[in-house]
Amino acid sequence: MCQLLETIRIKQNMLQHIVYHNHRVNNSRKLLFHAKQLWDLSEIIQIPDLDQNTIYRCRFLYARKVVGFEFVPYIPRVVKKLYLVDCGDLNYSFKYSDRSALEKLKKNLPDPNLSDILLVKNGFITDTSFSNITLFDGSNWYTPSSPLLEGTKREYYINNKTILKCDISPSDLPKFKKVRLINAMLDLDNSDDIPMENIIIWK
Repeated sequence: MCQLLETIRIKQNMLQHIVYHNHRVNNSRKLLFHAKQLWDLSEIIQIPDLDQNTIYRCRFLYARKVVGFEFVPYIPRVVKKLYLVDCGDLNYSFKYSDRSALEKLKKNLPDPNLSDILLVKNGFITDTSFSNITLFDGSNWYTPSSPLLEGTKREYYINNKTILKCDISPSDLPKFKKVRLINAMLDLDNSDDIPMENIIIWK
């Protein structure tokens, strides 16, 4: 049976944006495993006495039942360049713990320690291998309408009207001034700018 992964930010011993994580976990369990019981991750995940000055990443593994969870100090990933890659018919609408398909697309990536792939599906830009993306046109932040994975932070910003959804093709990229990456661990405000000239066609 496939396992799924939920990554949750922990700050000062508190689970962040837990409502959004609960929604995604319960929806995934319903659709994949026909589970009816609703989980509240704040009741399931027992947080130990962690360093109050450190941000932690909680890795919560589950299927129909809880598999386990762990806490890891968060080390931000540095991404300076994005390489455009067509991902074909890749389906990652659920946050599977098995990321082998994504890792295969990253094989032989130039300067892998400072770059990532920016996936294109059916002619439209979606996500990087580990985050949703936002693009700034000088006035507003936008995110692709059809991501590979609907991230919890993406949903939070859409609901708060901080970012707007729209279809974005590679030919639309010159309309934008910069890109920032967002995920459960990475806020829009503390994400580094990636200039548009650092988005490169790769394969």
